[in-house]
Amino acid sequence: MRTVLRRVSAVGLAVAAAAFGGTVADASGSFPPSIYPAPVHSRGGALATCPNPAGLQAFTTAGQVSAVKIARSYLLISEATDLRNSDRAWWPQARHVWSKRTSSTGATSEVTAIYGSELASRSDYAVIVRFSCGQALVSKSLLVGVGPRQTHPPRCGDCVSQVFLLDRRGHALIYYIH
Repeated sequence: MRTVLRRVSAVGLAVAAAAFGGTVADASGSFPPSIYPAPVHSRGGALATCPNPAGLQAFTTAGQVSAVKIARSYLLISEATDLRNSDRAWWPQARHVWSKRTSSTGATSEVTAIYGSELASRSDYAVIVRFSCGQALVSKSLLVGVGPRQTHPPRCGDCVSQVFLLDRRGHALIYYIH
């Protein structure tokens, strides 16, 4: 009887998660709400939703190192890894990109270079996030430039992506890529 109830509960959990646009992993607790709270509304612009301000903190040196590693590995390992390394505000975009890929794993043969990191508030790109989500988010964000390895400086400025990350309770998370 308990086995049947567990199966029914698991099916119900999957149905409930799917009804709300999530996955079983979202609803199962592998993404704790203290690290992955629901996004909040955007004021419009480039970001459809904004990261929840709960638990955001300024980046430490260790957090910056972690953020650079996460930015560098985005789209190179797996969808599950990218969801774990992203704020819920970015999950729809991460899922969309992975749904268009031809395999379930990333292109690990690609070489991604880091073209700098800085506090987002020092970047000209900060205006994008500030317009959509406000200065409070910008002030706690890190911006990492990533792209294919090229001669330095990059010959293709448009090939370098600007990855915005936040630190929520010691976890660096991507929330926007420009």
